[in-house]
Amino acid sequence: MRAANYIIFLLIFCALPSAFCAREKIVLTLDEAIVIALRDNRDILLDEEKLSQAKHKIEESKSAFLPELTLGGTAADTRGLYRKDIVSYSFTAGLKQYVYKGKKSLNTLKESRHKREAQEAVLENTRAQTVLKVKEAFYALLLAKDFSWLNNEIQENRQRYLDYLKERYLKGELPESEVKKAEYRLSEADSLYEAARNQQELAGELLKGILYIEQNSRLDIEGDFEYHPRELAVDAAILEALSQRQEIRQYEAQMNADKAGIEIAKAANRPSIYGSFDYTSRSTTSLSFSPGKGWQDYNVVGWTMSWPIFDGWLTKAKVEQAISSLKQDEILKDKLKTGIVVEVKDAYLALKSAIARLAPTRMDIDVYQDNLKTIEAKYQEGIASELDLKDARLSLAVSDFNHKEALYDCLVSKARLDRATGTNKKEGAG
Repeated sequence: MRAANYIIFLLIFCALPSAFCAREKIVLTLDEAIVIALRDNRDILLDEEKLSQAKHKIEESKSAFLPELTLGGTAADTRGLYRKDIVSYSFTAGLKQYVYKGKKSLNTLKESRHKREAQEAVLENTRAQTVLKVKEAFYALLLAKDFSWLNNEIQENRQRYLDYLKERYLKGELPESEVKKAEYRLSEADSLYEAARNQQELAGELLKGILYIEQNSRLDIEGDFEYHPRELAVDAAILEALSQRQEIRQYEAQMNADKAGIEIAKAANRPSIYGSFDYTSRSTTSLSFSPGKGWQDYNVVGWTMSWPIFDGWLTKAKVEQAISSLKQDEILKDKLKTGIVVEVKDAYLALKSAIARLAPTRMDIDVYQDNLKTIEAKYQEGIASELDLKDARLSLAVSDFNHKEALYDCLVSKARLDRATGTNKKEGAG
């Protein structure tokens, strides 16, 4: 009985790894992959934290408009100075409110808000880049799966040919050289199939890396190559890009922050004015007089103005640095615009070229479909062999893959054009 229990336990234990692996398999559509990437991608999470930090920086800047309240207390025991040791206590409260700091507080708040806008643009740009990476990796994996399947079909087809030629060789109908050629073609097919499988595995690892899925998980995808044409003139695409791209909005916000930074630097040479109220209560008088008993309190109200006249040209140097930062961002913005125009044109022309390849590949499929119907009819009549039939099916599969490859080029080019124009709309696989 114990032996039977041991066998049952062993079977359950051996079944656990396979059950665990089955649970670990993840099947995703393109839209699901995009959602996971936007949720878990570390670059996005990092930029979200930077945006949170920028928002807190605004709250920090607002604090300059609020009064400062300071409380303090002291307990002192003076020994050996007087005939009698003295214990004294004091309590102080101070209120301070700036009414003018050379516009530094106002411009610091403006700078913080513009930097938050810049960081929002950075986050949007990171999200757009991530969506593009997901689309490219998803379509690459989808194509790699089809390519791996096609090479497997080619491998099996060449194996059948080799078996067929070997039979004819044994019957003395063919020379050995024909068999050797078939063996070479089979080994070539084996090599291509192995390369296709490796390519599929690499594409899967790339997608898992973008989605931050555990590497030991089994990932599979569902979808098909479906391209929906969209009319878009290159001039309109460029205008759309220059108005929609997140990087341009980022530089515009940064330039506004630079302008505020110039005013902040200038504030160092401007006067500052603040009002103050100080209240003090002590248990004794000042120790420079004879100690007394009881609490004495007093308060002081005043206005203070400070105006630095000369600081060794420190402020001038800081202002020049701030102006230089603004000029640098203006140059970078102009450089970015030029790069965007080139990027849009490149993506636009790539998409036009990919679309031009769709019609010939579609016609090629029609040709091989007609050819397959002809061979199937001949096979039914006994005129064509089974190898001829399988050859026709394989030729159709090759033409179908070529069409999918053209669709892949269209989808990737469209995704890059969407990214270049700043629209980056989700394009799901059907």
